[in-house]
Amino acid sequence: MRRLRPALLAVAVCAAASGTGSAPAAVRAPSLVGVTVTPTIYPDYSPAIHDYVVRCDPSDPVRISAWPGFGATPLIDGKARTTAAVKLSSDEAVSIAVRAGRVTQAYHIRCLPSDFPDWTVTGTGAPGEWTIATPTLSLGTATAHYVAIFDANGVPVWWYRTGRVPIDATLLPGPTIAFASFPAASQSYEIHRLDGTLAGRIVSPDGHIDDHELQRTANGDYVFLVYDPKQHVDLTPYGGPADGTVLEGKIEEVTPKGKLVWSWSTDGHVDLSESTRWLPTIIGTPVVLTDGESTYDFFHANAVSLDKGVVLLSLRQTDGIYAIDKATGQILWKLGGTPTPESLTVVGDPDGADPLGGQHDVRVLPDGTITVFDDGTFLGRPPRAVRYRIDTSTHTATMLQQITDPAVGTSLCCGSARMLANGDWEVSWGGDDVVGQYGADGTPLFQMTFDGLFSYRAVPVAESLLSAAELRAGMDAMAAKVAPAAR
Repeated sequence: MRRLRPALLAVAVCAAASGTGSAPAAVRAPSLVGVTVTPTIYPDYSPAIHDYVVRCDPSDPVRISAWPGFGATPLIDGKARTTAAVKLSSDEAVSIAVRAGRVTQAYHIRCLPSDFPDWTVTGTGAPGEWTIATPTLSLGTATAHYVAIFDANGVPVWWYRTGRVPIDATLLPGPTIAFASFPAASQSYEIHRLDGTLAGRIVSPDGHIDDHELQRTANGDYVFLVYDPKQHVDLTPYGGPADGTVLEGKIEEVTPKGKLVWSWSTDGHVDLSESTRWLPTIIGTPVVLTDGESTYDFFHANAVSLDKGVVLLSLRQTDGIYAIDKATGQILWKLGGTPTPESLTVVGDPDGADPLGGQHDVRVLPDGTITVFDDGTFLGRPPRAVRYRIDTSTHTATMLQQITDPAVGTSLCCGSARMLANGDWEVSWGGDDVVGQYGADGTPLFQMTFDGLFSYRAVPVAESLLSAAELRAGMDAMAAKVAPAAR
């Protein structure tokens, strides 16, 4: 039985300068002049890149050769040597280190599962940012299902194989990773530790939890969406049955122990007529719940954002974003969709007549502006990431930015748009297989393209919240449980 050796940690060491009272001088960390690996690693070796992956065969060793700089000693899997043939199974890693005196630099090569999705990368992402993605959704193609965390080089440093299609994966304290499953058969969000073990589930006290959104409040409560069927609704004005069931959009807030502390529903607040543009889809394709009941999804809630007593709600099938006063439940304003008394006037947007089409992923930024992924669904235009300034005194929404990608022409669903701390954007282009980062002017900086798959969202996470050492340790723990073998 093989036991994985602990990952070698990179250690920053300063050498004492000569002379009493003089400041220490930094010693340059040693590096490997070159590394060759068979099969080929991704990405190509660079002294500045410390995490790599390889598609390996457990019966065929990974062959490594390492060339250290002058005066340095290479260590492969903890042993002082320049070449090695190491057998790896899925999730396992081999470390290559280089040591000079008391200073060590470590590099890590991890074996991808054979069914991990294919992807290609161009450019380099924002330094200091991870990306959580779920590249498992496809149109009619069965595939293995993974939640994965990629670094700025497009390297998956952590992954977890799920039983169903994961959706809306997000980081929670611990650190832990939470995700729902699509379709929402589990009626919960699963929370997993980085070693893969189940830490808990988030469930609705009185409904069928939605799979689109999970937020954690400053006090530790959870906010999520719930499928809320309303029966005996006359839908004949919309081409439906006289006695139909409508799937209302409901928001719930629960404590970590599952106690309901706040809820809000579209019922009584959003009229069915606000979904007029989507009627052919709504009436033509009713949703069948797990109990077999056919319902009509007039609203399709898909995103929530919290901001100082105001809750923003995205309803895909009204083409609208709604600001809800948490204390009173009243709608303060509406952006996009069918005009209502609460509708904002859109300023400076070339698509201001129809600013949103099946949008997703509304978020409030620290400066009070909001970002939205506008799918542009059924509007004959490409999707875009867009940012607005909301002025409640003038009842206006002024467009400040929009980002598009010439390679992405349409988006039927899904997607996300997040502004990074440096002002760049990270966008998952909905039903398209591209996740990219873009400058404030829309210049493409970094793209991961998944082979025929797409990720419901792409969630940037600062490295200050999640370290590479934690991700590697989690992967080592999962590998040790799955397939330990003699090396």
